[in-house]
Amino acid sequence: MSIRSIALILLAASPGAAHGEVQIAATTDWIGDTSGAYLCRGYYSPPMVERSPGEQLSAEAENTDYDGRDRVILTGGALITRNDFQIEADRVSFLNSTGDGDAAGNVKIRRPNSLLIGDTASVNVRTNAFDLKNSSFVNHKNRLRGDSDFAIGAPNGDIRVFNGTITFCAPGINSWDFQANQIYLNQSSGRGWANDVVIRVKEVPIFYAPVVGFPMDDRRLTGFFFPSYSLGSTSGTEIVTPFYWNLAPHYDLLIRPRFMTARGAAVGLHGRYLFEDLSLLEAKTEQLPGDKISGTDRHISRLTLTSDVQKAMTWNMTYEDASDGTYQDDLDNFADLSEKEQLTSSIGVAVRGDDWNAGWLVDRIDVVDPSVTGAAVKFSRQPQLTLSWAKYGENWNLFASGDATEFTRTTTGLTSSDPAEGRRISSDFKAEYPIRRGFGSVTPAALGFTRWSQATRGTTTQEDEYLAYGVSIDGKLYFENSQSNGSLHEIIPRAKLSIRELNKNPAIVKFDTPDTANDIDKVSQIFLDNPVSGGDFVGDTRDVALSLTARGINANGVETYRVSAGQTVYLQDRGVTLSGNSENADRGPLVIESAAQLGKSFTWNTRFRSVTDGETMDTATNEFKYQTSDTDYVTQRIVWDNDSATRTDHYISSQVNPNWRFLAGLQWEPDIQERVNQVVGIEYEGCCWRAAMIHAYVRDEVTEANGGHSMKLQVELKGLGALGRGTSSILERLREGYELFESQD
Repeated sequence: MSIRSIALILLAASPGAAHGEVQIAATTDWIGDTSGAYLCRGYYSPPMVERSPGEQLSAEAENTDYDGRDRVILTGGALITRNDFQIEADRVSFLNSTGDGDAAGNVKIRRPNSLLIGDTASVNVRTNAFDLKNSSFVNHKNRLRGDSDFAIGAPNGDIRVFNGTITFCAPGINSWDFQANQIYLNQSSGRGWANDVVIRVKEVPIFYAPVVGFPMDDRRLTGFFFPSYSLGSTSGTEIVTPFYWNLAPHYDLLIRPRFMTARGAAVGLHGRYLFEDLSLLEAKTEQLPGDKISGTDRHISRLTLTSDVQKAMTWNMTYEDASDGTYQDDLDNFADLSEKEQLTSSIGVAVRGDDWNAGWLVDRIDVVDPSVTGAAVKFSRQPQLTLSWAKYGENWNLFASGDATEFTRTTTGLTSSDPAEGRRISSDFKAEYPIRRGFGSVTPAALGFTRWSQATRGTTTQEDEYLAYGVSIDGKLYFENSQSNGSLHEIIPRAKLSIRELNKNPAIVKFDTPDTANDIDKVSQIFLDNPVSGGDFVGDTRDVALSLTARGINANGVETYRVSAGQTVYLQDRGVTLSGNSENADRGPLVIESAAQLGKSFTWNTRFRSVTDGETMDTATNEFKYQTSDTDYVTQRIVWDNDSATRTDHYISSQVNPNWRFLAGLQWEPDIQERVNQVVGIEYEGCCWRAAMIHAYVRDEVTEANGGHSMKLQVELKGLGALGRGTSSILERLREGYELFESQD
């Protein structure tokens, strides 16, 4: 830019205000707020820096001088902006040819998301490089602030601080900080480093480290996590020191050494690799050689490879391995295995079109628990082919699905009546004609099911095939009552007549149908065309499924209550069942579900299932919850089985004051008067640090004996890291986000 251009800009600029006493960077853009919405009683709100056009300089000042050769001198509220860099001072002078200059008096340097303030500075207004003396600084995004004797800013935005102190606390709150000989704030990498560090609490030195790294933003960075520490009665004292290695933007590795005084040293590895087509390879393993308690080498491993789920063709691969079936109970499930006793490794491909999808799957079952033998061992699918199709027309809707599967499993412990291998072809068809009106709907449908199977039992082979056909008529009515306040109450009766006839009486072979296939926990299950999961068989029936739902919606469109009750009335005995025995009950179980918002903070949820052909309780869950905020709630849950309370859950979380929180949870089995789980914790959260301590008890899931006690402590210096991350995962268990029946598992 020419001297004349600068002069024109300066003459056209409006004069700025003069500055008085030097400010601190952190307090300059800090907005105090005592409403309680902010834990630190305020927030940063930096002004927007208006970018200059291109690489031009934009300047304003009360007085402008030019020495006639090369130097421009601005005094009185001098302000220069180039691109997204801004410098403000009482006086700024620079050479027009090179941009080299200096600033003095209340020097403020702004960059995107940061502010530095000092006494004097050497600056290049064309490259944005600077040296700032007696500086204070703040990074608004991650709340980092500090001061130093000297700060150097590079053209790319990186800053080096000498003899500095930094913290992530709010202005005026110095709960902790650390002093360092040199501090590097690397904006390009998103990481900060400090050398010769003394960490202080309330300005009292407590720890020295030659090097400390910390994040500048949310980018992944290589380095050690803060270690976790716990005391337990089974594994002893446990120390975990994870190291994260950010090898490249598309692959990384987590190394988790774990030392347990009662068991020995274990190491866990978690690696990820993202391919160009967005396929993800993920591997997890933990190895514990020479467990001091069991005297064996132990391990768990899981390898997965999955493609981008948004593509028309997707594929996935999973491999699971474990040394034994109790590793997860003893040492946690670091590898995220799907089960404990029987592990599944698989590879599959799925292709989908506009109205169809097809899949291919091969899997293998590995039994790692020697107590699982015989018919309890699952079948492997080698392979399974699946196909489904759906067509929605103006009048008719058509559906078809099916599979062709080859099954095999280990013969250890099998009797002569247990199938060792087999094959199956199944298909389901449905054509429906929905008729909808404002007061309700009726949907007649034609149903068709085909089954063919061949099973090998010892030296004999059994083959069976049959056809099931049927019809159904599903109807609903809607009764609505609108209130003057805008709320709505609705009653919805529903009835579905189903007829399924089989052309022969088949011999049922169970390949992948679970033993609980006929259990009904939800009202929606009684309206299924074939309530048996899997493709092994279709039951014969003539029945009417009935339900009644009542619900309320307030003026804001929020559902305030919903109560549903349903039951199946059978019109004939059923001869084709999973057990092989005829069922002659006139009615199925009565199922009731309800959810009610009894007040602004009070909710009530229930689920009930009677025994078949009666109203006597089979299973039930009743839950009351009083919640006024995310941190204040009380939950009480009772689970019944056969008219007896088998589990009671109690949870409480109380924010004692803005900083202290108390949490406790207890799962209790009243029939045997024993604890299942128990957690008691206390948490303190300040503006820039947090601490939590818990005591946990877990009953052993295998032996149902005393599973041991443990103590965990977590201390977090916000922005720097946390010591003892295991505490957070346990405290999260006290949050109420799981299904009503989960506590039965």
